[in-house]
Amino acid sequence: MASLTQAPVEPQAALETSVTTAHAAVAESPKSTRKRPRLKMSLPLQVQPFDARFADVRDVGEVIDFTRDGLYFASGMPHYFVGMRVVVTFPFGEKAAAQKRFLGSVVRVEDRPNGAAGVAVRFVL
Repeated sequence: MASLTQAPVEPQAALETSVTTAHAAVAESPKSTRKRPRLKMSLPLQVQPFDARFADVRDVGEVIDFTRDGLYFASGMPHYFVGMRVVVTFPFGEKAAAQKRFLGSVVRVEDRPNGAAGVAVRFVL
């Protein structure tokens, strides 16, 4: 029976190498952390807060891109914040053949060049 021998590996050195390699990959391409590719299209959607106290607030925005896990849309309303629960109706409008409603959570809000807010929502259910 042959014995297998290996040179001893310093655990700290191996850990530092793997962490450095992972960090470099993330730093080079922030999109690499996405689980699914984005589908880019422009469709209307309706967003309203999940909180019943604000049931009268309805925002009609425009989807910029989406996946089955969430979407990113442009809005002229400034009331969104990270962690906010929302109900998204997508696609929205009279011309939409089928409208689906999704419960989501706002994960990012950013300013867009045209003065609108860009809002990223991850679907909860």
